[in-house]
Formats: sequence, C-alpha cells, structure tokens
Amino acid sequence: MAGIFVSYRQADAKAWAISLRDDLAEVFGADQVFLDKDTLHAGNWRDQIHAALDRCKVVLIVIGPRWLSIPDDQNRPRIQLVDDVHHQEVALALSRPDVTVIPVLVDEASMPRPEQLPEDLRMLCDQQARKIGDTQGRRKADLDVLIKDIEAVGGIQSRPRSDIQNQPAPTSQRQSWFKLDTATLGVALALTLCAAMYAYLSNVPLGSGETFFLLLCFYALVPGAKWLWNKLLKERREIT
Repeated sequence: MAGIFVSYRQADAKAWAISLRDDLAEVFGADQVFLDKDTLHAGNWRDQIHAALDRCKVVLIVIGPRWLSIPDDQNRPRIQLVDDVHHQEVALALSRPDVTVIPVLVDEASMPRPEQLPEDLRMLCDQQARKIGDTQGRRKADLDVLIKDIEAVGGIQSRPRSDIQNQPAPTSQRQSWFKLDTATLGVALALTLCAAMYAYLSNVPLGSGETFFLLLCFYALVPGAKWLWNKLLKERREIT
C-alpha cells in the first residue's frame, strides 16, 4: 500500500520525481511511495492510477519551470486539457478531502497563479508549497522539511534507522566488495612475486612456506596501506 503519490509531468520534472521517489523510499520504505514508472503493470493504467490515489494520504505535485507551458501535439498547454493524465491526477487529488496535496517546486520553479489554471485545479494555489534545492546542503534541509510535513499530515512514519542498516546490501554492493578482495589479492600476489624474485637473485631462494607467509602479509598490508593513503589525501584536502 502506497501512502505517498508522486505526480509529475515527464517533460518537465521526470528526473526530479525519480530522485524524490528514491529519497522518500529510503525514509518511508519503497512500498509507501507510488511512482507510475515503478508501479504500473499490464492493464488499464488510468484505473491503476486512480486506485493508487485511493490508497494514498499525501500527493506530491512536482512542479518544474515548464509545468504550465508544455504543449500537446496541437500546441495547447496540456495542463489545461481535462483528458490530460497529469491534469486528472491533480484534480482528483484536490477533490479528496482525506488527501493532503503538497506542491513541490523544483529547479527554481514558482507556484502558478490561480488565473493561469483551469477551474478544477485552482485549489492547488491554496496548498502550502515546498521547494527542493539543487545544492547538497539546501536539498537535505528542504527534504527534511518535506519529510516532517508528510509524517505530520499523512500519518506515515519513517522507518527506524536500524531497519535501514539491517537491510541486506544490494547485489551491486556485494559484488563491489568481492571485486575489492580480488584486486587486493592480485596486488598481494604481485608483491610476493617481486619479493621471491629478489630473494632468488640474492641467492636466498624462498621456500613454499615462506612464500605463502609473505602472500598473507601482503594481503593484510595492502588494505591498510590503501586506508592510510586515503586518510592522508583527505587530511590534505581539508588543509587546502
């Protein structure tokens, strides 16, 4: 069951909507956020969107700079057309007394004026809007405000931090750790080979036990050396 419906115009704010979906899913859980690209399946998509709106308590209308002006194939502003899907989503959300609509302004967009909207969408201008900034610090602060709004008006609770931390790592992350171990082993093998060749040229050949011991030592030392190098680089960047 999705408690948060993210409505957007693809040609206006698709990337922002997807990013917002990811941020909210991390806080509330993926099952609490509806985005058409993720959730729609075979069948009548209009019925699915209406059903999703029936289950949601909060609808976020993502508004970018071109939200009012994007035209259809006859050069008519799509937001003015009653059969436009996004128009229908906004109108239906505004008609629900049990749903809180929050306009989310992105990419420095401004709220439209009532006279710029069709009659059934003018109530949107009465809703408290929130902005999402495009810098890291501002974005985090703006998201925190939006998340508190959703918790307050939608009765949707964020997941405990322990639930997030205890989730299994994504497959890509597990694979990256495996690749890191393989790379470390490769470096350790190369160092061991160099040490063995040096010992041979010095007329002190290494036995199999000594070679294996060297391999283990290098395998343990390589990650430590990498950590120390990264730490030194970080301290240098902080100084500069």
